[in-house]
Amino acid sequence: MNKFLMVSAMLVALTATAEAQGGGGGGRGGRGGRGGRGTPEAQDSTQLARLFNGITLNADQTMKAKEIITKSREATMAMDREAEDFRAMMTEANAKRTADLKALLTSDEDKAKFDANAAAGRGRRGGGL
Repeated sequence: MNKFLMVSAMLVALTATAEAQGGGGGGRGGRGGRGGRGTPEAQDSTQLARLFNGITLNADQTMKAKEIITKSREATMAMDREAEDFRAMMTEANAKRTADLKALLTSDEDKAKFDANAAAGRGRRGGGL
């Protein structure tokens, strides 16, 4: 009986520790409210790094890319997710963001890398970027 109580107490302590560290979000929620993906700013930085992986941007290109990604995120967050045409609106917004980001690039080689990075992101999630 004492052994059972000790094991139970340890499990309760471990569960409380995991939840205090952000691990008890139940799949969604947790950190950042979107399945533990972090803050919107962190998501923007991750997206920037993923899309421009293998591409060297100058300071001006980096600043403009960050602005495009941030404005796109803010615009999509403001969309009515219950709207009938929400999916079409998201597709259009994602296409515009991708085109605007690609337009920052000057070489065909960088544009090809960007296309490959964007395609890899779509394949990973089965949809838009």
